[in-house]
Amino acid sequence: MKFYKSVISMFMVCTMATTTVFAQPITQNSETAQQQHNEYGSFYIEGKAVVTKSSTVYNINPYNPATIEGLGESGQIRLLDEHTTIDVPISHPLYKLSDGYADKIICKNGVWGIERNVGVKLFDGSEDWQKVKEGKFYNKNTTIFECTAPEKALARNGLCTHFDVHLLNSQMKNIYDGISFSENREKIYMRTMNVKNMSTIETLTAYLKAQYDAGTPVKFLYALEQSQFEAFDEEMQNKLNAVNWQTVGSVDASVKINTIQPTQLNQNLFTVKQTGNDSMNEFLSAVTDIKIYGEADQNDFYVMNIATSRDTLGVSIQNNNGHRFYGEVRYDEIDFLSNKPTEIRLQPKEKAPSTASAEIKINLSKWKAPSEGVYGFDSSTTGINDNCIQQKELILTAYTPVVEGVDIIQYAENGLINGAMDNIVLLEQNGQKTNIKEGISLLKQNSNITFALENDESVKASTDIIKVKKEAGAATEKTVLFLGDSLINENIYTNCVKELFENDAMNIHLIGTRGTEENKHEGRGGWSAYDYCNEQTKYGFTNPFLNNGKFDFGYYMKSNEYAGVDYVVISLGVNDLNIVGHNSHSEIIGYFNTIFDSIHQYDADIKIILNTPTMLFSTESTDGAKNTRLEFTKTLKQAYENKEYDGIYLSAISMSINPSMNFKWIEQTDKSKPMKVSDTTHPNLHGYQNMAKTTYAFIKYLAELEK
Repeated sequence: MKFYKSVISMFMVCTMATTTVFAQPITQNSETAQQQHNEYGSFYIEGKAVVTKSSTVYNINPYNPATIEGLGESGQIRLLDEHTTIDVPISHPLYKLSDGYADKIICKNGVWGIERNVGVKLFDGSEDWQKVKEGKFYNKNTTIFECTAPEKALARNGLCTHFDVHLLNSQMKNIYDGISFSENREKIYMRTMNVKNMSTIETLTAYLKAQYDAGTPVKFLYALEQSQFEAFDEEMQNKLNAVNWQTVGSVDASVKINTIQPTQLNQNLFTVKQTGNDSMNEFLSAVTDIKIYGEADQNDFYVMNIATSRDTLGVSIQNNNGHRFYGEVRYDEIDFLSNKPTEIRLQPKEKAPSTASAEIKINLSKWKAPSEGVYGFDSSTTGINDNCIQQKELILTAYTPVVEGVDIIQYAENGLINGAMDNIVLLEQNGQKTNIKEGISLLKQNSNITFALENDESVKASTDIIKVKKEAGAATEKTVLFLGDSLINENIYTNCVKELFENDAMNIHLIGTRGTEENKHEGRGGWSAYDYCNEQTKYGFTNPFLNNGKFDFGYYMKSNEYAGVDYVVISLGVNDLNIVGHNSHSEIIGYFNTIFDSIHQYDADIKIILNTPTMLFSTESTDGAKNTRLEFTKTLKQAYENKEYDGIYLSAISMSINPSMNFKWIEQTDKSKPMKVSDTTHPNLHGYQNMAKTTYAFIKYLAELEK
């Protein structure tokens, strides 16, 4: 039997009094105590959580339980220094969920004790179980129950011995065993699969009681909203005050003596090292990135406040002229245990229309959700560095092929970051500016074109136009695989590409396990590169590339008895940007590389065409998402623009979609009102046809190179 151990380790910064721990009993002389504190710092012992699963193949569930080991399972922690041995009694083990939620032995306000930040619920079947009445939690495969929660919790994450812990939305969609807090935080939801024969209150309570009586109770660790402090008695106070904490050790190697260091803010993001407020210090120390987009007034921005409610965490930033941005995230949608940054998108709080936006990324595992907001800051206390203000820039690929007789219209505004209100022009060789609001025909241009802002020619970018002969690839057939998200899953884009080749001397053959008989592909709505590398199933789709938990292109080809493939066209990345905890550019590029490497391990001659992320329908509400996608496009350019010799090519399909017209328009019920766009993400037929022309031309270009 295999055992898998994941040790969650961390360090939490706490508000401490100046009284600290020394080799000799501390005195009441505050000046001496402060001097000792400055010299040695403050010491504490932190909990742990070691999760051991009986089988790593399956999720944690009633038939595949795990054990969770904390620190001090024996009921005490033994400390050793050069003179004495101290046995520190604890009421129950010290646990740790994240840097922000960890039990610890600590000195607070001159008193030693245990600070509890992790709640523990042992189920014994005596709880007030009822079936959940909300229909949105119903599915035919499971039964979901509820009981009163021991207390409310802001952060909705935790660990459980017998169930996977879910956030609210994932619990709604869950078709397996799982545990979570309810929407109002007053209940605990427990979902069981019907095949486990626990579909009634009686069978559930009998199971919980049997587990409890057997000494293997269902244990649920959760994040406490408020810390709970258990002071030691006077005798233990004296013993701990006498410990030489600089040399103290333990018979248990897992017991570590930690030192609280002063909070230091990231000097790449903030103009200050300290804010003067402990809660704000802790929040800002967990911030990993700040970006302000499209802001004309670029001076003296700062974090204005942290706002809290029962359900949300809100953040405001503004500058000294009152230009303010606000954004929030819901506690039941964010993960306080993941060390992957969570993105908070902020929009302007101004009456006048504005295309400016901002985003803050924060590592929530470093922080404890505040029960109260903090206010009253200015540029001298929470100042944001000017380098966080993003400048206007045109993001273009190095080149775009175009086939004789099949024109491609490009819309340069799809490549403009942080300047949605600016007009882009074509700079002619004679210095003339040509307005290109309605797009630009690539067939009518020379080999190189330059775009610039009409009112600021310093913001410009060039791209090459490669003219491809119509007879390129004549009398050949190439096998093509389309892999990606809903842009491919809708069947339209791939069909439009195939139709273009039906009127061409070159032919293509599409392969895949999805689509129709003549229009095969591997598109899955809502999927990301992360999903293709990690998820066996999602949104009703299965993953044919996953082999023993890894993306394996050779396994896919062999399983489906495909003889080979010439080109793989990939449209991924947009959904990766939206995955909380997995949306950093470096991680996404890592999954792209996993896919690319696996393809080339199967056959190094396969050409990979990577599509740039498409933009959304152009409105003020989508400008922030556009900037986010263009930032990622910059990362793709840095990673892959010079990788042709490695068989990777970057294709600018995003530039060929009319941002105002190539989307799905519908009539409103009130016929007197204008038509509206029903889907700001997926293009209409004309948009897909324009995308297809770009891909058609790229395939023809690669075929021409192979002559």
